[in-house]
Amino acid sequence: MKIAARRAGFAVVCVVCSVFSQAQSHGKLQFDLAQIGLLVNGQQVCEDAGRIQDSQSTVVNQIIAAGPKAIPVLIDMLTDTRTANTKEPIICHWGAMTIGDIAFCALTDLFIDPTAGVTVPGAGWDDMLGPTGDVPAWQQLDAYVKKNGRATLQDKWRKVWARYGSQMYWDAEGRCFKLRRA
Repeated sequence: MKIAARRAGFAVVCVVCSVFSQAQSHGKLQFDLAQIGLLVNGQQVCEDAGRIQDSQSTVVNQIIAAGPKAIPVLIDMLTDTRTANTKEPIICHWGAMTIGDIAFCALTDLFIDPTAGVTVPGAGWDDMLGPTGDVPAWQQLDAYVKKNGRATLQDKWRKVWARYGSQMYWDAEGRCFKLRRA
């Protein structure tokens, strides 16, 4: 009888811990960047219109709704080497993209205003990768990653976040992150 009671008590503790653990993990902010692409009539099409935040996408809307809390999540995703399995490229003329590639493109786009100006020091494409030269963006990112690794990009973004994160806000009119003025 005592053994049965202990087992029942243990089972209750396990169930409670499991429910608590699941509730905590669901509270963590996550984005499925493989689904970030532009949808037309329910079908994904490549996006070549400019900034990622200007495309109509549920995932983009989730990122924007999260505000500055989205940035560390995207930074954490920079080292993710899983390939996003999509029918069409997420960005036109860009072959297979990793989740890290998508996170990098999203991060840099989110700090570009409508005039193509970088809104936070150090957050621009060239700030992160160096001058573009005459190569397509995907080749520039690929060459940088092969030479320096994804962790170096993550470190650069973490430094930008550490320095400016508390000053960032989402500018709804410009549809980009900006710094609060002192």
